[in-house]
Amino acid sequence: MKKQVALRILTLLLAALTVMSAVSCSGKAPELDGLKERFVYLIEESKELNVLFFGSGLPVYRRGDLLSERKLVYLSDTLSGYDRVMDQSSYFSPDEIKAEAELVFSEDYLSELYESAFDGIMIGDSTAYIRFYDDGSWLYQNTNATDFQLSERIYDYSTMRIIDPSTQDYINVSIESYTLSDPTRRTVYLSFVYENGNWYLDSPTY
Repeated sequence: MKKQVALRILTLLLAALTVMSAVSCSGKAPELDGLKERFVYLIEESKELNVLFFGSGLPVYRRGDLLSERKLVYLSDTLSGYDRVMDQSSYFSPDEIKAEAELVFSEDYLSELYESAFDGIMIGDSTAYIRFYDDGSWLYQNTNATDFQLSERIYDYSTMRIIDPSTQDYINVSIESYTLSDPTRRTVYLSFVYENGNWYLDSPTY
């Protein structure tokens, strides 16, 4: 009887260990080889978006410029503090910008970008800052939008490594990189999250 009880306990312990092992393995980060192409794509695609959200933004008609006056851009315009986006722009509405950004960034990171770009940062009872404004006819860019004077960052993708903590649906990596304005190499850390059936950037890359 004692042997039967001991055998049953041993069987239950082995079963529990098997389940724990399976759960542990399911949470393990995938190998980089199967992810690297997607990660490189996301990083490269983020460069243009970084300029849009944090750099010089979109090309605009500057008030008082000869071109703006010739085209009568601001003849009947009463919107102060914003310049109209030029006809040569790649984007003409918030929806177009969002559609591109949503191919690259995670939902959480997008919510941070959208707050200052489209929704506005609230100070007290008023909206203090919106980078892009759509009046229904034209897209405008805030004349006081912060330009961080970004210098393009170059990544040595041969140095990309998955680092801890990483799981099956959230991965941190380290990569050596430098900027065009500063050739000194340094290691940067980026995060990627698996959501909606694919991987997306969950951190800045500038």
